[in-house]
Amino acid sequence: MNEFALGFSVAALAKGVAVTLVVTLGASLVAVVLGLAVGLVRVSPRWPLRWLAIAYIEFFRGTSLLVQLYWWFFVLPIFGLTLSPWTVAVFGVGMNVSGYGAELVRAAIQSVDRGQYEACTALNFPRLTMMRRIVLPQAIRAMLPAWGNLLIELLKGTSLIFFITITELTTAAKLAADATGNYLLFFAVALFGYYVIARALITPFVRWLEGRFSRGFVREMPA
Repeated sequence: MNEFALGFSVAALAKGVAVTLVVTLGASLVAVVLGLAVGLVRVSPRWPLRWLAIAYIEFFRGTSLLVQLYWWFFVLPIFGLTLSPWTVAVFGVGMNVSGYGAELVRAAIQSVDRGQYEACTALNFPRLTMMRRIVLPQAIRAMLPAWGNLLIELLKGTSLIFFITITELTTAAKLAADATGNYLLFFAVALFGYYVIARALITPFVRWLEGRFSRGFVREMPA
């Protein structure tokens, strides 16, 4: 392994890690915002809105992320809409994951005890106030562990952005391995790179959020 190949490999890996982190952060923000919005629409009392949310969820959950990325990047220009690779990476991955996230939001909202809704109705709370002050704090607390898993899946899904010309961690590891011939080393680096990002960044952040949203809630004592 000569010095030039080693230097190229280290630079490629560093850039790949940075790209993966940026896309993961951007796509996570898109996924959380859209997932929460679509999830709330999914439980709307207005059936046209509910059906729109269902169509959104079923489209993104029922089709391949890779094919979706191909559509945004290669097919939309046929209709006169050209998006940059970074736009497609962040919004394409984020929108795909938001379809799954919306179902987590819907399930968490519907899992809130019906007595909470009845109490809000008895107190004549507007629906918006009920959702903001009573239902959502409890629902967010319940959905956070599942969202943590979903964001880790999002992290791993960023490896597909190679197909829209962006060099991320997996592709950088492949380039480094090709340049040096040491496939064991560089694919091991990629393998543990994803693990470290998930364990050192995503998991602690989600656990911190769980602690924040658990304040004020009484823990149930085991029987």
